Amino acid sequence: PTVAQALVPYPQYCGALTSQTENAGNSTYHSFQLKAEKRMANGFWFLGSYSLSKLISDGNNVQTVAETWAGVQGAISPYERHRNKAISDDDVPQALSLTLVYQLPFGPGKRFVNKGGVVNKVAGGWEFESIYRVTEGVPFGFRSSNCDVPGQFQSACIPSITGNNAWAQSKSNFEPSSPLFNASAFQNSGPSGFQFNTGSGPVMSGLRGFGFHNQDIAIFKNTQITERLGVQFRAEFFNAWNWHSYG
Repeated sequence: PTVAQALVPYPQYCGALTSQTENAGNSTYHSFQLKAEKRMANGFWFLGSYSLSKLISDGNNVQTVAETWAGVQGAISPYERHRNKAISDDDVPQALSLTLVYQLPFGPGKRFVNKGGVVNKVAGGWEFESIYRVTEGVPFGFRSSNCDVPGQFQSACIPSITGNNAWAQSKSNFEPSSPLFNASAFQNSGPSGFQFNTGSGPVMSGLRGFGFHNQDIAIFKNTQITERLGVQFRAEFFNAWNWHSYG
Protein backbone atom coordinates (compact mmCIF):
# COMPACT_ATOMS: atom_id res chain seq x y z
CA PRO A 1 0.00 0.00 0.00
CA THR A 2 1.10 3.55 -0.77
CA VAL A 3 0.15 6.96 0.56
CA ALA A 4 -1.49 7.68 -2.79
CA GLN A 5 -3.64 4.57 -2.48
CA ALA A 6 -4.68 5.62 1.01
CA LEU A 7 -5.85 9.01 -0.28
CA VAL A 8 -8.27 7.79 -2.96
CA PRO A 9 -11.99 7.61 -2.05
CA TYR A 10 -12.10 3.79 -2.09
CA PRO A 11 -8.64 2.74 -0.92
CA GLN A 12 -9.67 -0.88 -0.39
CA TYR A 13 -9.82 -1.36 -4.17
CA CYS A 14 -6.32 -1.42 -5.60
CA GLY A 15 -7.38 -1.64 -9.23
CA ALA A 16 -8.80 1.21 -11.27
CA LEU A 17 -12.49 1.97 -10.78
CA THR A 18 -14.01 3.05 -14.08
CA SER A 19 -17.53 4.09 -15.02
CA GLN A 20 -17.72 3.38 -18.71
CA THR A 21 -21.48 2.69 -18.57
CA GLU A 22 -22.41 5.58 -16.28
CA ASN A 23 -25.35 7.60 -17.60
CA ALA A 24 -24.14 11.11 -16.82
CA GLY A 25 -23.41 14.25 -18.79
CA ASN A 26 -24.89 17.49 -20.05
CA SER A 27 -24.43 19.46 -23.25
CA THR A 28 -25.60 22.77 -24.68
CA TYR A 29 -25.83 23.48 -28.40
CA HIS A 30 -26.71 26.86 -29.92
CA SER A 31 -26.73 27.52 -33.64
CA PHE A 32 -27.81 29.78 -36.46
CA GLN A 33 -28.81 27.80 -39.54
CA LEU A 34 -29.50 29.05 -43.05
CA LYS A 35 -30.81 27.00 -45.96
CA ALA A 36 -31.39 28.06 -49.55
CA GLU A 37 -32.94 25.76 -52.14
CA LYS A 38 -33.76 26.15 -55.83
CA ARG A 39 -35.98 23.28 -56.87
CA MET A 40 -35.74 21.61 -60.23
CA ALA A 41 -36.56 24.13 -62.99
CA ASN A 42 -35.14 23.99 -66.51
CA GLY A 43 -33.01 21.08 -65.38
CA PHE A 44 -31.40 22.92 -62.45
CA TRP A 45 -31.54 22.10 -58.71
CA PHE A 46 -29.48 23.76 -55.98
CA LEU A 47 -29.23 23.36 -52.20
CA GLY A 48 -27.02 25.46 -49.95
CA SER A 49 -26.79 25.24 -46.17
CA TYR A 50 -24.73 27.13 -43.59
CA SER A 51 -24.49 26.77 -39.83
CA LEU A 52 -22.84 28.92 -37.17
CA SER A 53 -22.83 27.05 -33.88
CA LYS A 54 -21.24 26.26 -30.53
CA LEU A 55 -21.35 22.99 -28.59
CA ILE A 56 -20.38 22.87 -24.91
CA SER A 57 -20.41 19.57 -23.06
CA ASP A 58 -19.21 17.80 -19.95
CA GLY A 59 -20.13 14.42 -21.42
CA ASN A 60 -17.08 13.90 -23.63
CA ASN A 61 -15.34 11.93 -20.93
CA VAL A 62 -15.98 8.22 -20.61
CA GLN A 63 -13.83 7.62 -17.56
CA THR A 64 -10.97 5.27 -18.32
CA VAL A 65 -7.55 5.03 -16.80
CA ALA A 66 -5.36 7.97 -17.79
CA GLU A 67 -2.58 5.65 -18.93
CA THR A 68 -4.86 4.27 -21.64
CA TRP A 69 -6.17 7.70 -22.53
CA ALA A 70 -6.98 8.34 -26.16
CA GLY A 71 -8.73 11.53 -27.20
CA VAL A 72 -10.58 13.16 -24.32
CA GLN A 73 -11.21 10.07 -22.24
CA GLY A 74 -9.56 9.68 -18.89
CA ALA A 75 -8.01 13.14 -18.81
CA ILE A 76 -10.02 14.41 -15.85
CA SER A 77 -10.19 12.64 -12.53
CA PRO A 78 -13.70 11.27 -11.82
CA TYR A 79 -13.54 13.28 -8.58
CA GLU A 80 -13.21 16.59 -10.49
CA ARG A 81 -16.04 16.14 -12.91
CA HIS A 82 -16.81 19.88 -12.98
CA ARG A 83 -13.60 20.35 -15.00
CA ASN A 84 -15.06 18.34 -17.86
CA LYS A 85 -17.29 21.22 -18.96
CA ALA A 86 -15.67 22.83 -22.00
CA ILE A 87 -16.00 23.19 -25.75
CA SER A 88 -16.83 19.76 -27.11
CA ASP A 89 -14.12 17.80 -28.87
CA ASP A 90 -16.32 17.61 -32.00
CA ASP A 91 -17.44 21.26 -31.98
CA VAL A 92 -17.43 22.67 -35.54
CA PRO A 93 -18.35 26.37 -35.35
CA GLN A 94 -18.92 26.94 -39.05
CA ALA A 95 -19.96 24.62 -41.87
CA LEU A 96 -20.98 25.39 -45.44
CA SER A 97 -22.35 22.85 -47.91
CA LEU A 98 -23.34 23.48 -51.54
CA THR A 99 -24.97 20.90 -53.79
CA LEU A 100 -26.19 21.27 -57.35
CA VAL A 101 -27.62 19.14 -60.14
CA TYR A 102 -27.73 20.51 -63.68
CA GLN A 103 -29.18 18.75 -66.69
CA LEU A 104 -27.35 20.20 -69.67
CA PRO A 105 -29.72 21.93 -72.15
CA PHE A 106 -29.09 19.61 -75.09
CA GLY A 107 -31.39 17.10 -76.75
CA PRO A 108 -35.17 16.70 -77.22
CA GLY A 109 -37.23 19.28 -75.36
CA LYS A 110 -34.11 21.25 -74.42
CA ARG A 111 -32.95 24.64 -75.56
CA PHE A 112 -30.18 23.39 -77.84
CA VAL A 113 -29.93 20.49 -80.30
CA ASN A 114 -33.65 19.82 -79.98
CA LYS A 115 -33.61 16.88 -82.32
CA GLY A 116 -34.16 13.15 -82.31
CA GLY A 117 -32.30 10.24 -83.79
CA VAL A 118 -28.57 9.79 -83.53
CA VAL A 119 -28.01 13.45 -82.61
CA ASN A 120 -30.14 13.02 -79.49
CA LYS A 121 -28.32 9.82 -78.53
CA VAL A 122 -25.00 11.69 -78.59
CA ALA A 123 -25.88 15.19 -77.35
CA GLY A 124 -28.86 14.57 -75.06
CA GLY A 125 -29.14 13.20 -71.54
CA TRP A 126 -26.01 14.81 -70.03
CA GLU A 127 -26.12 15.78 -66.36
CA PHE A 128 -23.61 17.45 -64.04
CA GLU A 129 -23.57 17.15 -60.24
CA SER A 130 -21.35 18.68 -57.58
CA ILE A 131 -21.10 18.58 -53.78
CA TYR A 132 -18.86 21.15 -52.08
CA ARG A 133 -18.28 21.24 -48.33
CA VAL A 134 -16.04 23.38 -46.14
CA THR A 135 -15.91 23.39 -42.33
CA GLU A 136 -13.87 24.99 -39.58
CA GLY A 137 -11.50 22.80 -37.55
CA VAL A 138 -12.25 21.09 -34.25
CA PRO A 139 -10.47 22.24 -31.07
CA PHE A 140 -7.12 20.93 -29.91
CA GLY A 141 -6.73 19.16 -26.57
CA PHE A 142 -3.30 19.44 -24.93
CA ARG A 143 -1.78 16.97 -22.46
CA SER A 144 1.66 16.84 -20.88
CA SER A 145 3.73 13.68 -21.15
CA ASN A 146 5.91 14.98 -18.26
CA CYS A 147 3.24 14.32 -15.65
CA ASP A 148 4.37 13.21 -12.19
CA VAL A 149 0.96 12.36 -10.73
CA PRO A 150 0.28 9.03 -9.02
CA GLY A 151 -1.66 6.68 -11.24
CA GLN A 152 -4.21 6.04 -8.51
CA PHE A 153 -5.72 9.46 -9.18
CA GLN A 154 -6.57 8.51 -12.78
CA SER A 155 -5.87 11.95 -14.15
CA ALA A 156 -3.76 13.39 -16.95
CA CYS A 157 -1.86 16.69 -16.72
CA ILE A 158 -3.60 19.40 -18.75
CA PRO A 159 -1.46 22.51 -19.31
CA SER A 160 -3.01 25.92 -19.68
CA ILE A 161 -1.80 28.36 -22.33
CA THR A 162 0.18 31.35 -21.09
CA GLY A 163 0.20 34.84 -22.56
CA ASN A 164 2.83 33.93 -25.15
CA ASN A 165 1.81 33.17 -28.71
CA ALA A 166 1.06 29.45 -28.83
CA TRP A 167 1.38 29.20 -32.62
CA ALA A 168 4.86 28.63 -33.96
CA GLN A 169 3.67 29.08 -37.54
CA SER A 170 0.54 29.94 -39.49
CA LYS A 171 -1.94 27.20 -40.31
CA SER A 172 -2.58 28.79 -43.70
CA ASN A 173 1.07 28.35 -44.68
CA PHE A 174 1.85 25.20 -42.74
CA GLU A 175 5.24 23.53 -43.08
CA PRO A 176 4.88 19.96 -41.73
CA SER A 177 8.59 19.56 -40.95
CA SER A 178 8.46 22.44 -38.41
CA PRO A 179 6.58 22.60 -35.09
CA LEU A 180 3.06 23.99 -35.20
CA PHE A 181 3.15 25.23 -31.57
CA ASN A 182 5.56 27.03 -29.26
CA ALA A 183 6.11 24.61 -26.38
CA SER A 184 7.20 27.49 -24.13
CA ALA A 185 3.69 28.98 -24.35
CA PHE A 186 2.26 26.14 -22.26
CA GLN A 187 2.13 25.76 -18.50
CA ASN A 188 5.00 23.81 -16.91
CA SER A 189 6.75 23.27 -20.22
CA GLY A 190 10.21 23.14 -18.60
CA PRO A 191 12.19 19.98 -17.82
CA SER A 192 10.55 19.51 -14.42
CA GLY A 193 7.06 19.34 -15.90
CA PHE A 194 4.10 18.74 -13.61
CA GLN A 195 5.02 17.75 -10.09
CA PHE A 196 2.00 16.45 -8.18
CA ASN A 197 -0.44 18.83 -9.87
CA THR A 198 -2.62 18.21 -12.88
CA GLY A 199 -2.49 21.65 -14.47
CA SER A 200 -5.16 24.31 -14.86
CA GLY A 201 -5.97 23.96 -18.55
CA PRO A 202 -9.40 23.06 -19.99
CA VAL A 203 -10.19 19.66 -21.45
CA MET A 204 -10.28 21.22 -24.91
CA SER A 205 -8.51 24.48 -25.71
CA GLY A 206 -9.68 27.45 -27.75
CA LEU A 207 -7.05 26.66 -30.42
CA ARG A 208 -8.47 24.87 -33.42
CA GLY A 209 -7.07 22.42 -35.90
CA PHE A 210 -7.09 22.63 -39.65
CA GLY A 211 -10.37 23.09 -41.45
CA PHE A 212 -11.79 20.70 -43.99
CA HIS A 213 -12.75 21.36 -47.60
CA ASN A 214 -13.74 18.96 -50.32
CA GLN A 215 -15.53 18.88 -53.66
CA ASP A 216 -16.97 15.83 -55.37
CA ILE A 217 -18.00 16.04 -59.03
CA ALA A 218 -20.04 13.65 -61.15
CA ILE A 219 -20.97 13.57 -64.85
CA PHE A 220 -23.82 11.39 -66.13
CA LYS A 221 -25.04 10.43 -69.61
CA ASN A 222 -28.50 8.88 -69.77
CA THR A 223 -29.42 7.27 -73.09
CA GLN A 224 -32.87 5.81 -73.61
CA ILE A 225 -32.73 2.89 -76.05
CA THR A 226 -36.35 1.74 -75.81
CA GLU A 227 -39.27 2.72 -73.60
CA ARG A 228 -38.20 0.20 -70.96
CA LEU A 229 -34.47 0.01 -71.58
CA GLY A 230 -31.84 2.67 -70.97
CA VAL A 231 -28.11 2.96 -70.48
CA GLN A 232 -26.29 5.27 -68.07
CA PHE A 233 -22.66 6.32 -68.29
CA ARG A 234 -21.32 7.92 -65.11
CA ALA A 235 -17.95 9.31 -64.11
CA GLU A 236 -17.49 10.31 -60.45
CA PHE A 237 -14.53 12.21 -59.04
CA PHE A 238 -14.18 12.22 -55.26
CA ASN A 239 -12.05 15.06 -53.88
CA ALA A 240 -11.74 16.17 -57.49
CA TRP A 241 -8.97 18.73 -56.91
CA ASN A 242 -6.90 16.53 -54.59
CA TRP A 243 -7.21 18.97 -51.69
CA HIS A 244 -5.58 17.75 -48.49
CA SER A 245 -6.69 18.22 -44.91
CA TYR A 246 -4.22 17.90 -42.04
CA GLY A 247 -5.29 15.99 -38.97
